[in-house]
Amino acid sequence: MHLIRRSSVVKTLAIAALALALLGAGLAALWQGGALQQAWHWSQGVGQTLDASGQRASQAVERAAQANRRRADDDAISSQVMDALAASQNQDLLALQVETSHAMVTLRGTVSSRPLLDRAVAIANSAPGVHGVFSLIQVRADALG
Repeated sequence: MHLIRRSSVVKTLAIAALALALLGAGLAALWQGGALQQAWHWSQGVGQTLDASGQRASQAVERAAQANRRRADDDAISSQVMDALAASQNQDLLALQVETSHAMVTLRGTVSSRPLLDRAVAIANSAPGVHGVFSLIQVRADALG
């Protein structure tokens, strides 16, 4: 009984050893023939290409995240400037358009006097996070005359 079991185990091991030997011999022949070397080099190239693609995708995601953060910061600055202009309780200043890009505020609109224009620019400059103010504000002609 034990002989039968041992015999079948030995046969199974012998078949497995033979299969591994044939597989090893086949792989060695393919390696020497250059097919496996070419496949290995190709797979290395594919791996490098995928790594580079992953790095580019990661950089693109980071750039998009930075742009989103910058837009959010710009929106917050615009809101702060508009709130400060509204707090002045002057209708001319309240009617001004405020745009912000890269922390640079642009003011557009029309006011009744040069001192109001200067006041609007000063209010915008005093808002937190503002790096500079472009004034495209016009003084009404009837106020100049």
